[in-house]
Amino acid sequence: METPRTPAEAMQRILCDRLIESCAVTMFQKLDAPVEVILDRLAAYTFAQLVQIEGRDGAARVLRDLAQQVEDGALDACERGKGN
Repeated sequence: METPRTPAEAMQRILCDRLIESCAVTMFQKLDAPVEVILDRLAAYTFAQLVQIEGRDGAARVLRDLAQQVEDGALDACERGKGN
């Protein structure tokens, strides 16, 4: 994911992150949904939107690019025990 170019984009990203976190907490605490179900539903929604926007081939390309970023270490700081 590219770095926000403006303070407004950075704030939008922060607010979206907070909203997603709030929804996930609600699903976990109020609905007793397991983390696996929460991730499945978030991913299904995200991938469906991606296909609508980019088409099937474009969505596959975006997902491959994201997988490569993860393999290259984009989420290393998020691993259990790091930065927490």
